[in-house]
Amino acid sequence: MSLSDTTFRHICILRKLEKGPATLQQIKDYYEMECEMQGYTFFFSNRTFLRDKQEILSLYKKDIVYVHAERRYKLEEDDVPDDWGTRITDAYNTYQALNLAEGISEFVHLERRRPQGMEHFHDLLQSIKKRHYVHFRYEKYKDDNISMRKVEPLALKEFESRWYLVSRDTGDQKVKTFALDRIAALEVSKQKYKPDPGFQVNTYFEHCFGIIRPSDPEDQPEQIVVQFTPERGKYIKSLPLHESQEILADDESGLQISLRLFITHDFIMELLSLGEEVKVLQPERLRQSIRNIYQEVLKFY
Repeated sequence: MSLSDTTFRHICILRKLEKGPATLQQIKDYYEMECEMQGYTFFFSNRTFLRDKQEILSLYKKDIVYVHAERRYKLEEDDVPDDWGTRITDAYNTYQALNLAEGISEFVHLERRRPQGMEHFHDLLQSIKKRHYVHFRYEKYKDDNISMRKVEPLALKEFESRWYLVSRDTGDQKVKTFALDRIAALEVSKQKYKPDPGFQVNTYFEHCFGIIRPSDPEDQPEQIVVQFTPERGKYIKSLPLHESQEILADDESGLQISLRLFITHDFIMELLSLGEEVKVLQPERLRQSIRNIYQEVLKFY
């Protein structure tokens, strides 16, 4: 049983129980049907299921409990206040759908850009859980530099349909992010590391728009105010730019919001992608950065 098969079995169990309580036989039948449809090896036993229950709780924060009166299993309410476990399963389900794109093209139109590096997902998830060092070859697109890395894997983070490994580099002991699609020759070491109890990934990225965080520990998040056109404002309300987003005004002139963020390259790129539909009101240094970029772009035209 490969790691990808194990992950697939986890997802099948969750899918079945998300539809409602089920007996062990019903879960087994559902998993067998999915294996036949998608070409996976069928392997299911009572002992395996008990191990799966523990791994699902640990990895996906979903607790499967047995209701004796009904003689069925069901999912308890999430112990985690956000939708972390659901997002993980959604990501895997999307990956599976992309792999089957040819067979469902008559019914679902998917982008042809497939996420790369997902074959490393389960190995990295397990190494994070068990605190094992990982080794890999990493390519930087910026300067075509390829290097060997040994890191303490801390978390996996999603941003704009790409996945990143958040880790502590053993070379300089700094926390860094590595894109999964640029990782190759991944090896999970048997050597374990001692986790830093003070590091929390949610706190680390609390004021970040994406995966970039200022390297200078003295940098502080800033209060940012931006104005959107009325039409774009509807999209921003339905899918906020960041959890710190607060609405300051919403009328015929548009939507005005405030954000508390580090001013980083990925946030500036997001603003530029919105073109004339957004206007930065403050801080002034962000306004100036946007202005300078547009002035440079005009030189090409």
